Amino acid sequence: MLGAIAGDIIGSVHEFSRNEDAGFPLFAEKSCPTDDSLLTWAVAETILRGERDYKPRLVGMVSYYEKNGQLAPLSAAFGGGFLGWVYDGAPGERDSFGNGAAMRVSPVAWAFDDLESVLEHATLSARPSHAHPEGIKGAQAVAAAIWTARKTRNPAAVRAVAENFYGPLPDLAEIRKSHSYNETCQGCVPECLAIAIGTPDFESAVRFAASVRGDADTLAAITGSVSQALWGVPRAIREQSLAIAARCYPGMERTVAEFEAKFGGY
Repeated sequence: MLGAIAGDIIGSVHEFSRNEDAGFPLFAEKSCPTDDSLLTWAVAETILRGERDYKPRLVGMVSYYEKNGQLAPLSAAFGGGFLGWVYDGAPGERDSFGNGAAMRVSPVAWAFDDLESVLEHATLSARPSHAHPEGIKGAQAVAAAIWTARKTRNPAAVRAVAENFYGPLPDLAEIRKSHSYNETCQGCVPECLAIAIGTPDFESAVRFAASVRGDADTLAAITGSVSQALWGVPRAIREQSLAIAARCYPGMERTVAEFEAKFGGY
């Protein structure tokens, strides 16, 4: 899960910027977790507490942020549709294919050892707010990719899993040339999976994801979640990300530590 949080923090200052420079300073004064990290935290807490219903903690993270977000230098920027659903009392299942289903799913892939359970809980984590088939597919694809990466450390194996969901992935040159701002699973997840398996380390992956003129924090969170399982998060990035998380949202770093102590990390 730390790969998603670190990617989110690194990409946070580049959201809406249409950044094309992969050489940006990795951390800036305002770098901080956004809704991507907060909802990843909610998924991790649901798993740690042995629950199967992800909805209460996902919904509750909005009120948590409203009460505790004053320490963060940037808005958490929850999606408007998600916020409207929460403020309406979160009725039923929301039929969304937004990329929120994919950016928060990473804890699922570390917590369960068999792929069947990973796919089941990816669906459970997505369904409350992203019940559209493309929303479920995005969550399952990312979770399956992370699970495969942590089991094999093999980009080719991850590619095979990813292409089982989306067909041939775009190459990095095409992503660099043609990607534009997109908040859907189908418009982000294939690109993120391609970046994760097409770059040689975690830092290269999140730098690429945050510099293609897109939804930088979420692209970097999804890409980072897969890249962590392949290559690990470098110590310096790990320490800086946890320090920023602790400063902005005290307790997030403790959940990461508890989660990794129970389920592992890399």
